[in-house]
Amino acid sequence: MTSARYKRRNYLINKNFQGKLILGYFLFMVAGCLLFTVILAAFSADTMTMVYRNDDLQMGRTPMMLARQVLAAHWVLIVVGGALIVVAATFITHRMAGPIFRLEHAVDNMISGRLDDVIYLRKKDEGKELAAKLNQFNEELSHKIRQMEKRSKNIEDLLLQYSTQDWASINPEDLELLCSSLSRQNKGIREITMTFKLLDE
Repeated sequence: MTSARYKRRNYLINKNFQGKLILGYFLFMVAGCLLFTVILAAFSADTMTMVYRNDDLQMGRTPMMLARQVLAAHWVLIVVGGALIVVAATFITHRMAGPIFRLEHAVDNMISGRLDDVIYLRKKDEGKELAAKLNQFNEELSHKIRQMEKRSKNIEDLLLQYSTQDWASINPEDLELLCSSLSRQNKGIREITMTFKLLDE
């Protein structure tokens, strides 16, 4: 009996990028808790509160009386909420880090001259529009390069055809036809290259 193999997901694809985002989410939550505490203390600074604790009735200024309970509640929120945020942020950043890694890999292939790389992203991944544009660019550039290769092969065939003949025996009409064919093929290549705007050297 064969067991099904499950591919383990790697949620930390780009540890540096994802780590910064996860830390940012966590610090944002901590800052929110501290801001809430400061705002509560500011609005309740001029009020008094009575607290019944350990068979003892205590009375004092509201911020001081509530400080211990607020801090205790915040520590629970920071620990539990922080753990939940880290888990959620890992899943969220995975949807960004994965496509970025895939796009970088595809661009590296393009730089090395490989235009046959098709970028596939998952349904919920970010960057699908950019991936579609890169795929379209590779497809159109591949088509233009194939056209130039075809015309270059035609030029090579024409030159090979006439290189085996004695040039003295070629009549002017055939020579004119050769020049016309070569010019037409060269013009086709030039038309393709003119569709590109090149970086100045």
